[in-house]
Amino acid sequence: LSSKESYLSKLQKLREKRRDYGDANEFDRIKISANALWNDTAKLPEIEIALPPSILAKDTITSMQAGLVYGCIGQTEYIIRKIKEESGYTNAKVVATGGLGRIIADATDSIDIYDEMLTMKGLRLIYEKSRR
Repeated sequence: LSSKESYLSKLQKLREKRRDYGDANEFDRIKISANALWNDTAKLPEIEIALPPSILAKDTITSMQAGLVYGCIGQTEYIIRKIKEESGYTNAKVVATGGLGRIIADATDSIDIYDEMLTMKGLRLIYEKSRR
């Protein structure tokens, strides 16, 4: 195998071993939902994706933020709980990655570790192992 084929083979094996809920994760879904709100409606403004101070919002902007972010937190907690329950790995560590992952990780006890650079670290390890 060429080094590129070897790298792709190793990457595919890692993907098959992952126990997450997909590359289009919950944090990407926040962006998709937010874009649908302001692109597919006539009067809703584009908003910053941020955790509002309360789920009990008092205006349009914080209502949109609360629905997007707290909704995603609830979905994330439910999915983590169901994966642990169905897999039997009740003590599994849950890692969040990506820019918006920080918002969710900071707002729930369901996520154990936040690592913004996890994907890059994994790619570095694959690269280093392929050079041996």
